[in-house]
Amino acid sequence: MTRVVCGMVKLIAPRKVDQVAPDDRLIGDLGFHSLVLAELGYNLEDLYGLRPLTPEEAMQLQRVSDIVEFVAGEVAEGRAHTPDVEELDALFARYGAEAPAA
Repeated sequence: MTRVVCGMVKLIAPRKVDQVAPDDRLIGDLGFHSLVLAELGYNLEDLYGLRPLTPEEAMQLQRVSDIVEFVAGEVAEGRAHTPDVEELDALFARYGAEAPAA
């Protein structure tokens, strides 16, 4: 899950980096702003079947690791699912990229 989330963050991050690490801050390190944060949220909602976050919940997700922990918790609680290979490939293909190994 960490590789998939890091891969998605890397694809859409305004500040292009060679590698995204779990400790990277979305806004400070990777240059995210409200529109790109929304794009990331929509993609992760589609990919994992996540429920929409409240603004308060979204404000708590400051680092890549916060997103990984949130998604993992939702999957563990049965409120989301782990995407299959076809779902990963389709989402990353929209950006002209290859999906990372889950």
